[in-house]
Amino acid sequence: MSGPASAPDRGRAAVEEVVGLLDLAPVGPATVTTDLLAPVAGVFSGRGTARGTTRRYGGLIAAQALTAAAHTVRPGRPVHSLHAYFTRPGDSRRPVTYLVETLRDGPSISTRRVVALQRDTPISFLTASFHDPGTGPTHGPSAPQVPPPDEVPTLTELLADAPARLAAVQDMLFAFDTRYLGPPPGEQTDGERAGEAHRRAWVRVVGRLPDDVSLHAGALVLVSDLPLLLSAMVAGHTTEWGPGDLGVSIDHTVWFHRPCRADEWLLYDCDSPWAAAGRGLATGRLYTRDGDLVATVAQEGLLLTRTAR
Repeated sequence: MSGPASAPDRGRAAVEEVVGLLDLAPVGPATVTTDLLAPVAGVFSGRGTARGTTRRYGGLIAAQALTAAAHTVRPGRPVHSLHAYFTRPGDSRRPVTYLVETLRDGPSISTRRVVALQRDTPISFLTASFHDPGTGPTHGPSAPQVPPPDEVPTLTELLADAPARLAAVQDMLFAFDTRYLGPPPGEQTDGERAGEAHRRAWVRVVGRLPDDVSLHAGALVLVSDLPLLLSAMVAGHTTEWGPGDLGVSIDHTVWFHRPCRADEWLLYDCDSPWAAAGRGLATGRLYTRDGDLVATVAQEGLLLTRTAR
């Protein structure tokens, strides 16, 4: 019987999975039946994954849609923002077709609109903007002062007493080494006040990714959705949430402030400024180990308790 995968083996498997998920295949427009778009700049197919539930993970849809858009933009013009809406639950086992429309190609900015389709039905819409880096004023917030990643417990250590939960969280995070500062995912601490709870974690792809700016941007989007909505679900609402409760993404926004590597440690600082009416807003900031802010993320989701569903 073989034992657990070694760190190098897990790293290679993680890289292969991330690269495979973001390696979209071009397909012909004639294979798509829709009148939603103006002339299409490109059509691509993204594969599914057998991980987790059959509900398609929003971060994967957004990451694949961004990759599809990037394939139609000239090299050297990186993404600076994306805004995605998830309109229907997708099936994670089935591939998704991404139709890319060129909204603008200007002297320094390109804008793309992407429709994600399954069985000719839209499940998500994304707009992405790409910008040639320029010069101008510079400022940004300081990163929170936290222990370095090697002083933070791994998920295996953090959830050693809850093997079933560990397996579920690892399945969700699959290719990422994620080290939570504070309580495990989905748990509260005593005395937290609603709206004041932060959830922080060091995150990175387990193995070394190829040197491709678009690939690293896609991987960042992939991980950006994983812990975010949990901060709205646990932000001091200790009596309202429990096993079986659910957060479902409605929309997802990422502003990319500077290129970064998704296979190097990033500090993800998440909080929830608002929740009401069955919805919650979560925001997050991703910093390098040197303290540079590389991305800001915002997401609104439905917060569904078992009694409300």
